[in-house]
Amino acid sequence: MTRVIAVDLRGTAHAWSIALVVVVVACIMPAPATAAGPGRAFFGMQTFTHPEARDVAMMKRGGVGILRAVFDGGYEAFPLTARWKRYDALLTAAARERIEVLPVLIGIPGGRPRPRTRADRTVWGSFVRGVAARYGRGGTFWKLHPELEPMPIKAYQVWNEPNLPAYWRPADDAAGYLRLVRLTRARLRAVDPKAQTVLAGLPDSRHGTRMLEYLRKIYAQPGARTVFDVVALNPYSEHASGVLDKLNQVRAYMDRRGDRRTPIWITEVGWATGGPSSPFRTSKAGQAAKIAGTIRTLLAARGRLRLERLILYGLQDRAYVATEKPWWGPRVGLFDMAGRPKPAWRTFVGITGGRPGGRLRGVDGRGAPR
Repeated sequence: MTRVIAVDLRGTAHAWSIALVVVVVACIMPAPATAAGPGRAFFGMQTFTHPEARDVAMMKRGGVGILRAVFDGGYEAFPLTARWKRYDALLTAAARERIEVLPVLIGIPGGRPRPRTRADRTVWGSFVRGVAARYGRGGTFWKLHPELEPMPIKAYQVWNEPNLPAYWRPADDAAGYLRLVRLTRARLRAVDPKAQTVLAGLPDSRHGTRMLEYLRKIYAQPGARTVFDVVALNPYSEHASGVLDKLNQVRAYMDRRGDRRTPIWITEVGWATGGPSSPFRTSKAGQAAKIAGTIRTLLAARGRLRLERLILYGLQDRAYVATEKPWWGPRVGLFDMAGRPKPAWRTFVGITGGRPGGRLRGVDGRGAPR
């Protein structure tokens, strides 16, 4: 369902945006999470760009416990010290608010849609190892900043939506994708033997290989179960019932394969309040209601599904970039482009037991995310 979008996160053409779901509802206010509930670590969010420290603080007040962020291996000359600056700022803000960061490791220098050559794989391996060595358990970043209570990265998501041709070609190449996962896990574990490897979020889209078909291809690879710790889904659907149905199908398949213990994370889900007509477009009140219904439904089923994370897409709307055709994705935010909250944000905060706060500050004069 998600389409690749080149958003200028650092002034080059290599930036990636990744969809993220934020669960929220305006008029429906379910009971907040309690000690018996999933807790704040269950609820996550992603932004199109790395948020400012004060916006990370607002997310914390709103009940967000995990922030999904793009870590771009397409940086040229990575990991020279200057290349770490934007990630240092993100990890600093997150550590101060005690928010976990889930990095989405993606991107090859030159903007290629996947690593193809030995040189690509060498650069990728250095990038992966560099991220873990700097920000993981015992990482150099934490040693350089003794004023921070360490909040090391413990789980790493490998790529995004490889079952769509926008992110990986061909879109049915599960074997090739799993080879990348295997390489990534080896580089991570060389630095942190306890690092969790999270599969890329899989949408169920007719524009690529369907979710369950792709997962079958992954499990069919020899030794597949030894190279990942979490199955991730981006289960976009018109209604909450469709989201649950996709998770039911995947959980049932995993159980039949004897993989009952591996958890599922939702790393994207949500609805837009603008853009062209789409099953994923609705009104602002409809966005709030759909998110509330989805959260309520999934919370009731999370034990049976072994659902450990629910990450929403996304924090704030953004402007279309110059070469981008209008579509629903840039309008999924719980805040508009001027930083004003939509009804869904207040609903989300009502579910988490947090405080709604005011406006986001990480916007420029045109109201477009930085």
